[in-house]
Amino acid sequence: MYDIVVVGAGASGMVAAISAKSLKPSLKVVLVEALPRVGKKILATGNGRCNLTNLTANAQSYNTSAVSFVLKEQSPKRIVGFFSSIGLECTADSESRVYPMSNTATSVLDCLRFELERLGIEVLTDTKITSVKKTNGIFILNSSIRCKRLILSTGGKASPSQGSDGSGYPLLQSLEHTVTPLYPGLVQLTVKENVKTLKGVRVKADVSLKTTSGKSLDLSSGEVLFTDYGLSGIAVMDVSRSVENHGCVCNLNIIPELSEDGIVDFIMRSKKRNSTLLLEDALSGIVPKKLGHFLIKKTELRSNIALAELKFQQITRLAEMLKALSFTVTGTKGFDNAQITVGGADVDEFDMSTLESKINKGLYCTGELLDVDSPCGGFNLQWAWASGIVAGKSAAQSL
Repeated sequence: MYDIVVVGAGASGMVAAISAKSLKPSLKVVLVEALPRVGKKILATGNGRCNLTNLTANAQSYNTSAVSFVLKEQSPKRIVGFFSSIGLECTADSESRVYPMSNTATSVLDCLRFELERLGIEVLTDTKITSVKKTNGIFILNSSIRCKRLILSTGGKASPSQGSDGSGYPLLQSLEHTVTPLYPGLVQLTVKENVKTLKGVRVKADVSLKTTSGKSLDLSSGEVLFTDYGLSGIAVMDVSRSVENHGCVCNLNIIPELSEDGIVDFIMRSKKRNSTLLLEDALSGIVPKKLGHFLIKKTELRSNIALAELKFQQITRLAEMLKALSFTVTGTKGFDNAQITVGGADVDEFDMSTLESKINKGLYCTGELLDVDSPCGGFNLQWAWASGIVAGKSAAQSL
């Protein structure tokens, strides 16, 4: 019989086990993981650098205000302090994104592993939990593992190859919890238009996602990366949570620094200075050449048209397109390529100050398994650490 079983040895699961055992060292705590090793997904975060948290993270950074108490209790600065206490020093960049000083995700995972070992927390790998029942106040997992308190930290459905296969949702539902509709988030978009010639082009843009009828769905700004199938980059991935199952249009303001009139003025000045200059060469002064060529083709102009041949109406059309380059979204690259899951366990069914279930006392839920998500930039990992620490402490305090 264990005092606490934590299912899922990802970010939130590891810190849940650590915080519970740290608070009450006498407790018998076990961390159960389906994969051969713990923390695999951590190694892939932040392009292998692990963007641990964001110093600006607060309740407004997330899809629900229900996170308020947890984020006040475990603020980004407290998370940085937690990692410092287990031997990891961190540093923040100009956008308040926090990384390990070593600049490698391996350092983060190593410090967590060493702390698990130091505290004597039992770790069961290659152990997939497929069933859970509650009898006389005791949780029974896979008909054999028994515990007084259960913390589910299995993650969502994003990146199943790294352990997040959605297996936690059926466990929650078997314990009478509601799971909201699930969608891939922070994921690339596929588009109807042929954008293969733009593959590899990067721009800083304002991104707006709208329904085909024109209703605004989401807004973002930042890097956009063109791919052979559609659109990627942080700004695009930040709005991907709103695609869901309805058709929509993604508009890119390719040059947010200039107004439409400013772009017209730029082209007119270029024309006055050198009327024999080709339009695609003139546009290279404000956009990557491949993108300029794409725009010329989209406006049905000749690729070798000179500025002298351009009519004012054609110039204004180009300016309009640079301010609202439109793509028809056909979908996303799915859970296999997503960084997070949109949707999850209904937060209304949990005490969001302790993360204990209101339906099944002694059951706690953390991280991405809950219906909590946010944009790129360290916010999702901040929630993972904070919720894991709160759940671990709450479970330990209840014993």
